[in-house]
Amino acid sequence: MTALPIATEPPPSFELFYRDFSGDALRYARKIIGPDGAEDACQDAWLRAWRAWGAAEPGKEQPWLRTIIRNCCFEAQRKRKKAQEVTPAIPIERGAAPDDAALATLELADLWAGLALSPALRETLWLREALALPYAEIARRQNIPIGTVMSRLHTARLQARRQRSA
Repeated sequence: MTALPIATEPPPSFELFYRDFSGDALRYARKIIGPDGAEDACQDAWLRAWRAWGAAEPGKEQPWLRTIIRNCCFEAQRKRKKAQEVTPAIPIERGAAPDDAALATLELADLWAGLALSPALRETLWLREALALPYAEIARRQNIPIGTVMSRLHTARLQARRQRSA
């Protein structure tokens, strides 16, 4: 007995797929990244999908596109977070000259920017050293175990020490 060939449906045209799924794609992106960055993330995702059209397994174009959208949203979040890294605020002493306070702020900003740490290490170090938050609060804010906070702080301090001595 010979096996009958399985008829596979050809993938829809990109234009048809876009027309049918673009609204769902945008709603999906909004759930991940919020309304502010969803359209940009979707635009990036559609561009990537168009360039790789035909790479998805036939009949599984929607999950394939959702994966692309999710990756574009996460990438946009990382870029946004990196762009929003705030220069630490320095408490200004009463009676200090404005020039002195501005100079101190610039020096600290240069020092902080000079630390070549990953975003996770930088955030953990900032929460502990600049904001003086307890480990439990840092763990809660970052949604990680306290042991991971301790490990990140150790690694960040070690890397900062090495960079300072280099």
